[in-house]
Amino acid sequence: MTAFRTHLEFLRKTDDLCSLERPAALSPQVVAAEALRADGPAVQLTATDEAGLDLVSGVYGGVDQLTGRDRYPWTRVGIGLGVDRTPEYTDVLEAISELGTRLEERDVTYVERASSGTDLSLRELGLPTPPDEAWPHLTLGLLAVGTEAGTYWAPIHGTILDGETIRARVPAAIRERFASGDAVSVALGVPAEALAATYLLAITDRLSTPIEDRTVGSTVPVIPTEGGLVPSSAEVVLEAEIADRQPDTRSEKREFWERLVDGATLTLEVTSVFAREEAVVPMTPLGVPLADDLQLVALALSAHLSERVNNYWGVSPVDWLRLPAAGRLGICFVATEVLYAGFEWQLANFLFSLTDCFDTVVLVDEGTSPRNFGQVLGDIWVKAHPSRDWLFSESDAPVARLPTYGDGTGARLYVDATWDPRWESEYIAPRVSVTESYPPTLRTAVRESWSAFGFESDPDEVS
Repeated sequence: MTAFRTHLEFLRKTDDLCSLERPAALSPQVVAAEALRADGPAVQLTATDEAGLDLVSGVYGGVDQLTGRDRYPWTRVGIGLGVDRTPEYTDVLEAISELGTRLEERDVTYVERASSGTDLSLRELGLPTPPDEAWPHLTLGLLAVGTEAGTYWAPIHGTILDGETIRARVPAAIRERFASGDAVSVALGVPAEALAATYLLAITDRLSTPIEDRTVGSTVPVIPTEGGLVPSSAEVVLEAEIADRQPDTRSEKREFWERLVDGATLTLEVTSVFAREEAVVPMTPLGVPLADDLQLVALALSAHLSERVNNYWGVSPVDWLRLPAAGRLGICFVATEVLYAGFEWQLANFLFSLTDCFDTVVLVDEGTSPRNFGQVLGDIWVKAHPSRDWLFSESDAPVARLPTYGDGTGARLYVDATWDPRWESEYIAPRVSVTESYPPTLRTAVRESWSAFGFESDPDEVS
């Protein structure tokens, strides 16, 4: 388990986190949005007020892969999950997928609470106020609901109405777990495993099993609170009660998971505020491309779909599956082995049956690297003939949820950018690369010089 502030230190050591003094006039979410737009590192905004929180944005986000090669959209999440300092994409998907699996028996670790009680009000925490809005906003939070069966976790975001009241949004599926007057807890600045698990379980409709029975329940140490178990290393914990009054359901910006599942609005009356010394909590500018909430949904849904398709045929034909955040998850890329003629069509339609968030599936050959996304896009026009390999459905298909264009019905498309499996290998063009562009004798001489200089890795593998 990697605590949130340890996660930040790892990012700092890899030069992927910078610190700035929190501006007095400009909204922190404007700074966060500009850092994302510029493909910058994660940004920590240090509080100038002793009672205020440090804010950090981009810690679960990533860069536009078409412009950066040294960092990837999944790198920061992978570091937080403890995969590696330079995590492979498929390893990140596997780590996220495992968070939602069930355990055979409970093995929950209780440790000491990192945060301590304070006399601060919600307004004194210094959460950011979005541009053109009147109230502060909390994002990337974890809601804990304790019951006799166990504790349930779900994502939460909300608006701070006053010193003790939050108008919150949660998945509608968790609403049946509590009633007016029940105690709940909100945790901010939790380990990446905990937050990724809440997103995965929410968007795959698996909130009906207590967290103690999930794999994440044995990897994230917890503490008991009035509202249930929360990660012990949480930077801020808010203990609250469900208010017995109709919440204001006015329109406001929504976190990205709400585009895939129904949400519910509720009012929380906060009774206690716990915070670590010099606490730092994550935030995300909602609705901004490449933001943290969008990246978390992209990785969680990709992990879920990868697991489903690789357990459908009795074999694992798919190398990787991606829903790029840069495309707002409206397009699905799949690197796969073509098992037989017609497999491409079957795989694309199976993916369409699993989710309605995208209306386009692009299949590329197995062995294609998710790190080289330019090559993935290049295969669309190199290998896919517009008259044979761009296949549209009838025009009355249900509209996809996530693309921002069009209303009502439309057409679904799948693009087959793979080599025909019936072709002989000698008819399939070799992949062009820098190393393969040089004669064998020159490549051999370079390898010998490389070894003579004392380098251990293969020069062909160095990017």
